[in-house]
Amino acid sequence: MNYLYYNNTKSFLEEYNKDFPDALANKYRELFHVSPGLYLYNSWKSSIAYLYNLIKALNSKGIVLEYIIPAGGERADAIFVGNTVSPSLMIIEMKGWRTMEIVDDYSVIADNKKEVNPAYQVLNYSGKIKYSIEGIENFNINSMVILYNILNHNKSMDGIYSGNEQELIIKELKKNLDPGFDPHSLATFVNARYRQNINLFEAVRKYHLDIKNGAMKALASEGYGLYSEQLEPYLEIINDLLTGTPGNYIIHGGPGSGKSLIALNLLLRSSAMGKQSVLSYRNNRMVASLRKLLDSISSGMSTLIKYYSTGRPGNPGVAEDKFPVHYDIAIFDESQRMTVKNIENAGKVADISVFFYDDSQILGTREQGTQSNFLKYLENPHEITLKGLYRNGNEYGEFVNKLLEGVSTIYPEPYDLQYFSDIEGLINALKTKIDHGKKSALVASFTEAKGNIHDINSQDNIRIGNKIPSGFNLYAGTGIEIRWLMDPKKEYAPFWVGGESNKLEKCASVYGAQGFEADYTGVIWGRDLVRRDNKWVLGDNCEDFEIKKLFFKGKNGDKTSYDIAMDLLVNRYRILLTRGIHGTYIFCEDSETGEYLKKQCHVEIGLNDSKFQNGCA
Repeated sequence: MNYLYYNNTKSFLEEYNKDFPDALANKYRELFHVSPGLYLYNSWKSSIAYLYNLIKALNSKGIVLEYIIPAGGERADAIFVGNTVSPSLMIIEMKGWRTMEIVDDYSVIADNKKEVNPAYQVLNYSGKIKYSIEGIENFNINSMVILYNILNHNKSMDGIYSGNEQELIIKELKKNLDPGFDPHSLATFVNARYRQNINLFEAVRKYHLDIKNGAMKALASEGYGLYSEQLEPYLEIINDLLTGTPGNYIIHGGPGSGKSLIALNLLLRSSAMGKQSVLSYRNNRMVASLRKLLDSISSGMSTLIKYYSTGRPGNPGVAEDKFPVHYDIAIFDESQRMTVKNIENAGKVADISVFFYDDSQILGTREQGTQSNFLKYLENPHEITLKGLYRNGNEYGEFVNKLLEGVSTIYPEPYDLQYFSDIEGLINALKTKIDHGKKSALVASFTEAKGNIHDINSQDNIRIGNKIPSGFNLYAGTGIEIRWLMDPKKEYAPFWVGGESNKLEKCASVYGAQGFEADYTGVIWGRDLVRRDNKWVLGDNCEDFEIKKLFFKGKNGDKTSYDIAMDLLVNRYRILLTRGIHGTYIFCEDSETGEYLKKQCHVEIGLNDSKFQNGCA
């Protein structure tokens, strides 16, 4: 369910009474498992009372209250559905502020506090709904903002109405929503499925000029604007650049929260402003892919991407000793992989240093980019948390966390999660998606084959096949051979950026998957993290160079090593399970763990299934 209430307006008028906000509060608790705050509850009382008086002047329409914007946590206050000739939506943002002064297209001062401009906010909602919802391609979508507690507001933006402009509001609603109302259009809208229309690399390639020019409104209208929680730090940092205000920002967000999107927006905008800028990673696979992407936009732009750690004193990274350049702004993505020394250096290498991190994605014991270390080793850091998970949705993100905690949870219906009883079924399902124009990729646990970067034809690179290095014979007779993706300079950009992942001939380990995404991801769950006696335990095989010693030391009875290895394996699977935008398909190499995963998905699909249906219901 992606709303708190929907009905036709005639029924709404009959149902509305003083207890209506309590009914909304009950739905809110049912959906979010917490009670709405007092501020939100009181805003419902006043805003819905105002809407009630508007609705009385309309012919029958559809109405949706507190509609959850696709993939994020933001909610549109009200959406009207109408027009039998051409189905139409009117998205309404209700603001109960007592005062509001517009700063620019993206900011206002409301009740003496800086807020996101509601005109941008509702435009962004419109774009997200238009381009991220299946089945409403023929709908007309418009929007408005109602400042219901402000009278005679000095309008300097179209689509913003004062509380005393009811006649103008009603006229605009009728213009867009008349004639009539088709209940089928309302049902189509509220039951529609989410789809992300474009991935990060494609978006940057397509909209790089708008990003460089800071044209956030243009991006919003195309469905790729920053959400409010993403826009606020972006605007704050850009303003610091304009005013010459130094500082350190630490921005935490889970998988798919938009960290890399904000980082790239900051990089392209700051460089277009003439500022000396850099975006840096430790991940050589991401560096190679981003460099190829930026050079495809403009030759030489790849110089904006650097390593923050090289381990080579003669050629130090941005966050290492004796790095020779001082920047106006230095942006560090995947900063959880930093050492303490990296953190200290990074905080001094630029006037403004921005750290994006997720400590639930730490992969090794040498990675020290935690909240406590950022707060300890940076001077006066400004801390920001991104709560939304926009790649595959908050519900699926919560599902993954609960799954890895071993806690039963409700499957997120809008997301396409499937469990397969055999590798052939998984590959066939991905091929079906590819045939329908979707980008797919295989990722796998770092088990069975240790990899050989020096010889890509080595047997050590066969992850799935008749003869794999570990001697595991699960795939004997299948005729399938899938190798590790190995060369970061030659293989990763074509795989993730160029579409070669669709060949389904290679798979990425967690090191080659972190930071990347595809429409659909096939996950090969290995024998490293397995289910025994109703809990997660260390399994029988691990080839991961970062944790192999810890893994087997833990297996031999060292509790500290065991606990660390378990935590790091859980982090790995969190990354692997959140690379798919629309769906994640799982095959498990351990039968008992496979049975557990099958129960969580409530379905098993095999080679002989003729129809690949939604996995968990």
